[in-house]
Amino acid sequence: MKKSSVILVVRKFDKFSFLLTEKGFEVVNFPAIQTLPIKNLSELKEKIDNLKDYDGLFFTSPKAAEVFLQNCKDAANNFCGKVYVLGNRTKLLFENTNFETVFRAEANTVEEFISSFDDSEFAGKKILFLRGDKSLRAVPKFLEDKASIDEIIIYRTTENTIDENFIGEIREKFRLNEIDWVCFFSPSGIESFVKIFGEFLQDKIKFAAIGTTTAKKAAENNLTINFISPIAKAEDFAFGLIDYIKSIE
Repeated sequence: MKKSSVILVVRKFDKFSFLLTEKGFEVVNFPAIQTLPIKNLSELKEKIDNLKDYDGLFFTSPKAAEVFLQNCKDAANNFCGKVYVLGNRTKLLFENTNFETVFRAEANTVEEFISSFDDSEFAGKKILFLRGDKSLRAVPKFLEDKASIDEIIIYRTTENTIDENFIGEIREKFRLNEIDWVCFFSPSGIESFVKIFGEFLQDKIKFAAIGTTTAKKAAENNLTINFISPIAKAEDFAFGLIDYIKSIE
């Protein structure tokens, strides 16, 4: 019987890894990065006190939504605008709130999301974009000619502190060609991972990425992505990768 592929996932164990293991793959998780609220959230609290000044709030990551909701208390009662959310994980965080949430299931990127509306949706509006320090700032890029955009950084992405023995074990797996695939979920994850294991990432290893933005960062680091999930959801990424691996084995 053919040995199952060993897949290294640059992310903590979650539904993605669970789905792979359920299909018989051996999964090794390496959470290279972590996201944390910034230390001083006084600017966020000031913005929350004055949400009535905005026509809309924009979230492109679950972490930004999480930090906001942990600090906003009853802000929804004083806010009459819309909350624009990209991604299903972000949407779910707003489900039991009183905010009017706008979501597009078919949109995988900020460009696709914004393009799904006609110009009147944002024209002349004042929008607050709540983001992380590593954001590619696609929201102001695609709305700059339509709306007035304020931005605020409310979380930061940092490298995780990972046990050196565990890092050594993974290096040994790479050296012995015991890892078949590496899966990436973010540009920041790629940067951190390559910094640690770049010397081992040779042609025998296949790479997978969730979405074109992460795939582009891989290319910038001289990695060829063999599979790109067209839908930026962990479940779709997992099922797509499983089908792809089966098709080439």
